Amino acid sequence: MSLFRQFFKYMGLVSVLALTACSSTKTFSTQVNAFNNWPSEAQGKLYAFSQDNSHNLEKRAYENLIAQEMWKTGLMQTNNVKKAHYLVDFSVNVQEKERIVQEYYREPVFYPSFGWFFGDYGYYGWGNGFSSGFNVAYVPRVDTYPVTYRRFVLSLGIRDKSGKPVYQAQALTESESAMLSQVMPYLLASIFDDFPGTNTGPKKVVFDIEKSKQVNQPVKVNKSS
Repeated sequence: MSLFRQFFKYMGLVSVLALTACSSTKTFSTQVNAFNNWPSEAQGKLYAFSQDNSHNLEKRAYENLIAQEMWKTGLMQTNNVKKAHYLVDFSVNVQEKERIVQEYYREPVFYPSFGWFFGDYGYYGWGNGFSSGFNVAYVPRVDTYPVTYRRFVLSLGIRDKSGKPVYQAQALTESESAMLSQVMPYLLASIFDDFPGTNTGPKKVVFDIEKSKQVNQPVKVNKSS
């Protein structure tokens, strides 16, 4: 599964403006692919993370974030893999990228102007004379330069005890300055958005930056607004 992007600069989920977004409307977006064969009898069953990340503080922190979203599945967490009816796997990937940006603008160019003028009759006679000065014209210019950015990809899968996948999803976003810890809450919220979904292919999830900052968690943009 492959996914997507945008241009401006920002700072946090309390600094969320370091994320990919539209600075004028203060929104942040992700692209998500999700597929499911979700069993009807899953409600109330147990799940566990397939890997032991107790010695990896970073992955352990991501597990905790995932667990905060897993309630949307109807499953309950257990630390005993043998007792779990479903196993959860996840991976994160950060890629350093570069793109070429073209910035268009109009540059002022000044050039001399001169000529005769004819005025009204006054105390000293007719106001004829010679004038000189400058006119201004705006010439189109293009600046081309490279911009580095990061692509963040979160992949998550849920499978039953036999190993059969029942949910697979991937969320992607890009940013020029954000860190993984900043974008993870949004990637996770995107992965579990409208869970389990309809198998209709890629979709865009848009978050309201200001509201997200106020409640310290991702808040989707109201589609009707």
